[in-house]
Amino acid sequence: MRIAQLQRPLTAAASGISRPSLGPTSIRQLQDVFSQLRIGGSGAAVEGRRYAAVKSQGMYRLRDSSTIPKKLGAKKSGDSYVIPGNIIYKQRGTKWFPGENVGMGRDHTIYALTTGYVKYYRDPAKHPDRQYIGVVFNKEDKLPYLPHCMRRRKLNMTASIIPQRASEPELSPSGIPNQVVRVGYGRNPHPREERIFKLRKDGSYSYQEEPWRLGTLIRTEKRKMGSRRVAMRQRRKKTKAIQLEMRRDREDKIARRKEALDAQRAAKTRKMKEYYTRKKAELAQKEASSAASGEMPPSQPPPPRVEA
Repeated sequence: MRIAQLQRPLTAAASGISRPSLGPTSIRQLQDVFSQLRIGGSGAAVEGRRYAAVKSQGMYRLRDSSTIPKKLGAKKSGDSYVIPGNIIYKQRGTKWFPGENVGMGRDHTIYALTTGYVKYYRDPAKHPDRQYIGVVFNKEDKLPYLPHCMRRRKLNMTASIIPQRASEPELSPSGIPNQVVRVGYGRNPHPREERIFKLRKDGSYSYQEEPWRLGTLIRTEKRKMGSRRVAMRQRRKKTKAIQLEMRRDREDKIARRKEALDAQRAAKTRKMKEYYTRKKAELAQKEASSAASGEMPPSQPPPPRVEA
């Protein structure tokens, strides 16, 4: 506002109000006084200027200058209790390196791998300038550990004594075996084909295979991958395994047939040797008897044919 222009009208209005006047003319005088206090126009007694709070055309604008917070820094202080998966430190780059029982993600986030207490430390044996973060199982422990000290591990398990099973006798009270083992077929049976049957305890004198062994006989196929190349590779691998198994069976069959033929030839040779030995003994005995009596020995008959 213009203070110099405002001073004279206010003085005139105050002097007009302070005059003693009675009657209806007082209202008229007040109207005349306040008519002098007009706003606007070039010759205004009271004039004010209104400034814009925000300028237009993008020169100045109240923008949101805050960005998405990265929330970097320490999330767990020293000696804080953590469980597996707790984030200890978020960083960009390796300001801190993972130490004992601690892992580091692909965005350099350091997190706990076991349950314990956080320790910030340095290890000159590994690196003279690096600083590490580790987790210890006891709050009183200090990092780094001594070079040749015993390794501390915690498997999150409770120690329990496994009772030993009493050894069963080979024969039951009734005199029959408690366990019967059936071996697979072929010269070299696979251990998976071995079946173990145990005597039932209900007095039925029958054998039954254990349930957990029955479960091992079930072959579950692996889940097929989404790639056709991987599926083709699996099919080729399976086909090759089947071909190798068929080849082993064929070789086993040929070997067993050869063993049978060799056994037959050995039996035939043994029978022929026994026959000739017996005939020689009989011929020698006849020659001795004929020489004693003066008779001619009979002609030798042909050997018999032995069927294989």
